[in-house]
Amino acid sequence: MNEKNKRNFLRSKTYLIYLIIILMFVEILDTYTTNFPNVIPSKIIEEFLSGFSEDAGAAIFSICIAIASIGMYFVFFNQLLADKFGRKILLATTVLGMGVFSLLTIFSTSIFDYTVYLFLLYLFFSSDIWVIYINEESPADKRGRLTNLVLIGGVTGSILLPVFRSIFISNTSSNWRGMPLFSAILGIPLSIIIFFTLKETSKYEEYKIEEVSFQTNILKNNLKTIFSSERKKQFIALMIITILVGFNYIFVSLGEEYINRSENLTEGDINIIVLVMSFAVILGYLFTGVFADKVGRKPLFYLYSILFIISIFTVIIGSRLENLAIVPVAIGAALANVSYWGIGVAIRLVVVEIVPTDVRGTGSGLKSLLSAFGITLGLILNGIITFFFSLEISFIILSLLLLINLPIIYKYIKETKGIDLSKIK
Repeated sequence: MNEKNKRNFLRSKTYLIYLIIILMFVEILDTYTTNFPNVIPSKIIEEFLSGFSEDAGAAIFSICIAIASIGMYFVFFNQLLADKFGRKILLATTVLGMGVFSLLTIFSTSIFDYTVYLFLLYLFFSSDIWVIYINEESPADKRGRLTNLVLIGGVTGSILLPVFRSIFISNTSSNWRGMPLFSAILGIPLSIIIFFTLKETSKYEEYKIEEVSFQTNILKNNLKTIFSSERKKQFIALMIITILVGFNYIFVSLGEEYINRSENLTEGDINIIVLVMSFAVILGYLFTGVFADKVGRKPLFYLYSILFIISIFTVIIGSRLENLAIVPVAIGAALANVSYWGIGVAIRLVVVEIVPTDVRGTGSGLKSLLSAFGITLGLILNGIITFFFSLEISFIILSLLLLINLPIIYKYIKETKGIDLSKIK
């Protein structure tokens, strides 16, 4: 491409600021929509599975969530389509899907209904289209910083979780159906704003000019491009780490159910723990953004893999303390969420930095697909382990699998901070 065409795609600082603000709202929606099902499992089990024992109810719920998580597999196709039709149309579509299908969960009358509506919701959240958007519009030396700026702004969604939970759920009342309303109210109008006001990313428009026509068998050719590149070993290593991290979604989805069982914690204590977790995630994103650009991505993989294991043991031991159980449980649960979502951000960032522009959506989609596979498999294993043993034994076994990350990181993960995306082939 000549210099004249490249200049045509340069974005103004004003537009970049506007883009960041819009993507912050996208991340607020994504964060809230991804997590509101994770702060109400005890209430879903209480309403729809009250005829079973605690562990049996948790095991059945885990299998239901595993079935619903199959919806996450379609995120891969969302991102594949982002390579074919562009980032803008897919961003607007996924935002609309989050709004519409969050609304449907309110009408659940059984665990079957809830599972179906959650499956439909899972088709759209955590699509990572916004990550591609900001990375393709950011200067090379500021990608980590701007990505995490969007994340930090989006953590408002996490803060709203305990606020709304304390409003709708307390020691005297339980109206979990109030939780999905925010996603519907924000998601539907936001999708319209994105469709009519955002521009396609400059990197994608450059690519469309250079590549006049798309290949008909886009999936096969995109995968071939990814797995024949010089960075294929690093990409495969990232996918293995992604699966192992996905196994531990069980704590994100059933952690509230576990701590809700503790006789040493009240419903008010649980709302406080959820609030502490939200603020801890903000600090985690700040740390991730600064650390990723200054020190590098690789050390984050080591840190979060080890920290997650420590946090699980902290929650389990802390929940058994008769006095001040809220303190260690809050610390452990906060660090567990920081570690889980933090390593997810690091994976997203590195995937974008090692995959060429023309297949970047496919690469991110494959990451999402394997993450969903890890989540599904982890939830199924959790259901089996919980049914025959207990929920906390399942937490321990699956968290210890993250130790496998350490030799993989050492041998295969290369540092990518500051890399020029346009030079990735």
